Amino acid sequence: MARSPYRPHPIYRFCRSIAGRFKLPRLSQLSQVKSAKVKSTQSESENSRLNRRLQEHVVRHQPRLSRLVRRLETKRAKQRFWQRAAAVSFLSVAVGGGIWGNLFVQEHVTLGGVPYGIIHKFWNDPAARTAYFVGDSRGLHDRLRSLGVEADIKDYYRDRFATEHELDRHFHQIMNDRTGYVGEA
Repeated sequence: MARSPYRPHPIYRFCRSIAGRFKLPRLSQLSQVKSAKVKSTQSESENSRLNRRLQEHVVRHQPRLSRLVRRLETKRAKQRFWQRAAAVSFLSVAVGGGIWGNLFVQEHVTLGGVPYGIIHKFWNDPAARTAYFVGDSRGLHDRLRSLGVEADIKDYYRDRFATEHELDRHFHQIMNDRTGYVGEA
């Protein structure tokens, strides 16, 4: 017969041996003993004293969680809380980013006043990209003009402005804020 990998602690074995000698109730039987009343032919005061001592014994010997177990349970609860909080945060950021990204690609929202199609056109042009990140405003100006960015942005915003002058001013403000671009007035 193979031995079990679990070997009880020596103190536990010692306590069980004492419980076996003195016929103390096991912990599983304590709940039954707690509800039981001592019945005998003794007087009522003697009976109540025995019942009180029996209940004190049961309460004293009820299984208690050790400090270590309580600390571990608290630590696990905190870990579960932070794991759930992180998961909810991640999902909310992912869903929000996905919604915003979808709206941006469909050109319902803009990034700094510039629609996705124009940013995509700019990003795919290596000369414009290099001029922007190096800070060469003259090279960027020339490249944006050759890409036709001014006409594209004006077409995107045309229905939002009453006059051509307001549209032109809005375009120049967007481009000046983002790139330092100053177009033709």
